[in-house]
Amino acid sequence: MALSKPLGKEDESGFSFVKEILQGDPTYGINFDRLQKHPRYGYIIFEFLLCEETQTVTPHSSHPNRYWHKNAQKFISLFRVANDLHAKLFLVNYAKAGTKHADMVKVIMVLETDIKKGITKEECKYFTRAAFSEWFRNLNKECG
Repeated sequence: MALSKPLGKEDESGFSFVKEILQGDPTYGINFDRLQKHPRYGYIIFEFLLCEETQTVTPHSSHPNRYWHKNAQKFISLFRVANDLHAKLFLVNYAKAGTKHADMVKVIMVLETDIKKGITKEECKYFTRAAFSEWFRNLNKECG
């Protein structure tokens, strides 16, 4: 079993540094929220999508296709990288703890995308926060 440490303090320094260095230039890179290698599934890429409390959608009803026109390049790039790595791409809709929709989590496994249409083939799972935690923790342990 590989040794690792629990997650500690959040580190945004890399993101802040790149933002400073680009000086407002458009970015042609993407940030991964999480990349791990599973013994059976291979690489798994997670992108966590926060649903703010002020939005009209919930984590269960939100979908990247709703705002594809604003953020298509991010999802296209993630899907291309996933294909290059023969990885699974999971988009995880969630709300902050303590908010109205905190107990809703949706996991979208992206299977196909289209530059203009968005995600065209997917598998979705709907979780409570506790059920997602159990699923995610088990998946994480399997990667150890």
